[in-house]
Amino acid sequence: MLTGFSRQSQFKGRLKYFLKTFIQKSSLSSVIMTNRFNVVFILGGPGAGKGTQCANIVENFDYGHLSAGDLLRAERNDSNSQYGALIDKHIKEGSIVPVSITCSLLKKAMEASGKNNFLIDGFPRNKDNLAGWDSEMTETATVKLVLYFTCSEDVCVQRCLKRGETSGRADDNIESLKKRIMTFNSSTKPVIDHYKKLGLVKEVLAESGPSEVFEEVKTIFDNL
Repeated sequence: MLTGFSRQSQFKGRLKYFLKTFIQKSSLSSVIMTNRFNVVFILGGPGAGKGTQCANIVENFDYGHLSAGDLLRAERNDSNSQYGALIDKHIKEGSIVPVSITCSLLKKAMEASGKNNFLIDGFPRNKDNLAGWDSEMTETATVKLVLYFTCSEDVCVQRCLKRGETSGRADDNIESLKKRIMTFNSSTKPVIDHYKKLGLVKEVLAESGPSEVFEEVKTIFDNL
């Protein structure tokens, strides 16, 4: 027969076990809920073919494609957006939109997609973007790879001007292109260097035709 002291000790033991089990399950749940998305950053200067190669990757691999630029342009064109005018100003000037806005749009798009693996092109574009990603997104997504498309300035400009004939994009003109290329060289390349130090960068020469470039990209993803 259990004494009052024994019953109290037994109760404490069960309570301790329950709390330990609860904490373990809560921790496991936290792990499951965090880093639920895998991300490949797609970087390169304007006209390097990021969008084209993203379409090829999506067609051949189980990835969703998020273009930071497309998300921002869609938000700019949304008459109900509180950020529309600010985004429009940055796009026309070839400058970089505040990271809090971009991260918010990326996270919202990921959660709405139903996918686990994503290509994100055109982001992070500078160290502020990188810091914003690290502070706001590291518990949501894990960066698996940074795919860097390299292309000469002349080729990039000609591709963008050709695209501008039909794209309707306000930034596909020579003035905006010069600013965007300068911004890429001064702001985005240091981000690429950061990821190189982490061993996460795969560099692809993107001056050939889309099919030839994708052969190299496909090899990278086959081994990812």
